[in-house]
Amino acid sequence: MYAIIPPFLLLIVLSFISKLFSDELQLVNIGMIHLIPILYAAMRLGRRDTLIVSLASVLSFNFFFIPPTLTFTVHDMRYLFSFTIMIAVGQIVSWLSIRAAIAKELETSERLQETLLGSLSHEIRTPLAAIMGASSGLLTEELDLNPEQKKELYSTIDNGAHRMQRLIDNLLDTARLQSGMLKLKRQECDISELLGSALSKTENTFPATLNIEKKISSIYGDAVLIEQALFNLLENAFKYGDTVTVAIGHDPDGVMIRICNTGSIPPAHEASMAWRAFSRLSNVRGEEGIGLGLYVAYRIAKMHGGSVETMSDGIQFCATMRLPIRGEV
Repeated sequence: MYAIIPPFLLLIVLSFISKLFSDELQLVNIGMIHLIPILYAAMRLGRRDTLIVSLASVLSFNFFFIPPTLTFTVHDMRYLFSFTIMIAVGQIVSWLSIRAAIAKELETSERLQETLLGSLSHEIRTPLAAIMGASSGLLTEELDLNPEQKKELYSTIDNGAHRMQRLIDNLLDTARLQSGMLKLKRQECDISELLGSALSKTENTFPATLNIEKKISSIYGDAVLIEQALFNLLENAFKYGDTVTVAIGHDPDGVMIRICNTGSIPPAHEASMAWRAFSRLSNVRGEEGIGLGLYVAYRIAKMHGGSVETMSDGIQFCATMRLPIRGEV
């Protein structure tokens, strides 16, 4: 609604200026000046708003400048043709602007799809190639493998399978969350227990430093989903971190879980958007993933009336999840 105000203000200013210099300006020039707010509206607003601005511009032009002035009477019917042209120009430019916006959106969507397919192809092919190579090695009778070599190949298969499982899980979680078909199964949840369970599932090679307030309030939410969100935040921290710190406490919005890591961290201007879908930041080059882990955590928090924010201060990257405490959802 307020978007239509600027072209109206522009029309008032231009009409005032045209009136001041009406003796120097000819009617044809004043008519061209009255096209400016119409074009402004056509480039920025929809066709309905452009039509409203066009009518206002035509009425202003007619009332103040077309003889007899200060009336809406049109003594020369040729001016009606001019008015029609002014309105038609606005509608044509508006139509072209909408078409250009749609074309740009389609181009962006196609580019995103290409990027996603390329990333998915790489993420699936890499572990699959490792699994096939390791299994072929184990099945080749000509290879005389010792127990240590066999163990290494089994480990390669296991790691590849887990990597593919994480990728598929994130894709399925994203599809379920975006479709709106996922329903919460609310229950009383101990956030410390969920954190412990999520920590036990991560492939961390070093322990996290925990800082948990005493008597943390229970969360009334879906335990499975909240644990999944915590797992995703932890997995991301261990993946890129040299150290990981987890803090749980209360804040005015409820319970706050902050997971920070040092190590490979993104710059501040990228970090704040790390929770977006398919967000691949400059610090993740060469690492697996398609940028869905933090997004899934963000969507789960939103489903519970909470939030996930990400930031970097140049030393550490932090993901903060806030959830309403029991009874406030």
